[in-house]
Amino acid sequence: MQNTSPKKQVRFQHPEFREKLEKARRYARQAPGPRSRFVQILGILFLFSVLYFLTVSKIFLVSNAAVNGGADQKQIVDVLTYLGGKRFYLIPKNHILLLSQKRLLAELQAKLPTVRKITSYRRILPNSIELTVEAREPRYIWQSGSNYYLLDQDGVIFEKIANYAPESFPQVIISDGSAENLAVGQPLNINESLDFIKHLQTFWAEQMRDIGFVGVELPGRKSPDIFVRTSLGFRVYFDAKRSAGAQLANLKLLLYQEINPETYTGLSYIDLRLPNIAYYCYLDAPCAPENATSTLPQL
Repeated sequence: MQNTSPKKQVRFQHPEFREKLEKARRYARQAPGPRSRFVQILGILFLFSVLYFLTVSKIFLVSNAAVNGGADQKQIVDVLTYLGGKRFYLIPKNHILLLSQKRLLAELQAKLPTVRKITSYRRILPNSIELTVEAREPRYIWQSGSNYYLLDQDGVIFEKIANYAPESFPQVIISDGSAENLAVGQPLNINESLDFIKHLQTFWAEQMRDIGFVGVELPGRKSPDIFVRTSLGFRVYFDAKRSAGAQLANLKLLLYQEINPETYTGLSYIDLRLPNIAYYCYLDAPCAPENATSTLPQL
């Protein structure tokens, strides 16, 4: 064992060092004063108050709604009541701090598929909201197999029609060639096709008044082909990636200058999908492009 060096022994025996060591032995932590205890109590009370108003109290649970636009106030309040029975961790989902516009829209669309968006939203303390709701527009009837659905302007299925009757629905039918089962709230992602159909309907109503626009067939949701069924029975094939107005102008040239009106009812189809050549075929003829009559419309 090594001996302590003389320098260290001298240091430990120094009066100043001994005095510091003695003070360290006598040191005792001071008990908190009254002011410190008061601050601690306030902090604990504040914490419990926050927990109480977040998890137990009903003061800030939204139960009142001033609703403008395309939604029923009672339906909105019913959704708020439903949210009161659900919790995000320990906090009710209709608590005014949790009930953001985005969260409320998601809940409304889950319960009320006719809701498209919330265009304005304001939280009013302690337990009210004010909002403007935009409803979905039933633009088309979507037919998939034997099922019929209402389709809105965004291409979203928002209602299944239990017993479809054509006389009860003025909307144009879009038939889906895939015949798949669809769910309410499902987006079809066919915006390009819907935009084309919308423009085509407008042009058709203005320029083709003697031949009705009955319905539309899509061979597939990703296909650019648009097949229009006419009131005379024949179909017209369009390309959704080309101008609706230009293709309809070609159709007018064919119907009013090329094809004999007396033979309209015998037509099977008119194909306008190629930019410079249009094909048309009759029911009693082999309906393939190589056997169909063709023309080169001059615009």
